[in-house]
Amino acid sequence: MLIGIKSNLKIITSVKDQNDYCNSLGEEGKKISLVPTMGNLHKGHEHLLSCSRTTNNKTVVSLFVNPLQFNDIDDYKSYPNSIDADISMLERNKIDCLFMPSEDEILESIDESHSPNLPVYMKTLCGKYREGHFIGVFKIVRQLLKIIKPSIAYFGKKDYQQLIMINYIVKEHFMNKIKIIPCDTVREDNGLAMSSRNNKMTKSEKNIASLVYKELLALKKIIRFDKNYDYDELRIKSIDNLSKVGIKIEYLELLSSNDLSIIQKNDTDNRMLFVAFYISGVRLIDNIEV
Repeated sequence: MLIGIKSNLKIITSVKDQNDYCNSLGEEGKKISLVPTMGNLHKGHEHLLSCSRTTNNKTVVSLFVNPLQFNDIDDYKSYPNSIDADISMLERNKIDCLFMPSEDEILESIDESHSPNLPVYMKTLCGKYREGHFIGVFKIVRQLLKIIKPSIAYFGKKDYQQLIMINYIVKEHFMNKIKIIPCDTVREDNGLAMSSRNNKMTKSEKNIASLVYKELLALKKIIRFDKNYDYDELRIKSIDNLSKVGIKIEYLELLSSNDLSIIQKNDTDNRMLFVAFYISGVRLIDNIEV
């Protein structure tokens, strides 16, 4: 159902109405840009919105907190909600349409006859520690792309493993007809990557969490300029440094940005550092190119 129009922002909650709206745009010869979100929008999301407005496309923002991607029910239930502020940000950025489906309707619209078959590299990093997470992301993102039919979709590089899975979805299920635009990670003044989960931390905890980014930068410098580096030793030292300030590292890996494979010592291209960590029970991720 179309539940309202604030300024020029259409707010749609029905899969059918969203389908109809997107089909009507296609009939008018207009293309669509999609920015998928789970709400609680921040400056990182606003960067995606800004990127989406560099074309003449109509921009659709989806807001759906995906229960399928949470392996912790408490984490799902406590996911922050700020719908009024989110709508204000979309209006401020002159977004055309907000698609905000109910949980039941979007889940019921999924065709379960096609079981997701993920590439093997999705079993590493977050795929190793969050069972079922990427299957859940896969199902919802594929469904959003089917409903909205964008020509372009925007995703942040902070969720890099998700980003390469999105490219896989577009290749395998949409014949590469959707252009995926990766957008740079937006950081707070202290270097901490912006995330909706940052709202769960105090200012002091955020400052401590920002030490992870500083550690990544230090690792990057060594890897780039010390040809005799031993990554296993570097990782152990970094984990020890961060544990002393109360940060628990889940993983800290140097991998290929192409397929998340192990980097060989003589590889100097397509290298990325990936990290997942906990501070005061909040799980965060980050990455940087090397």
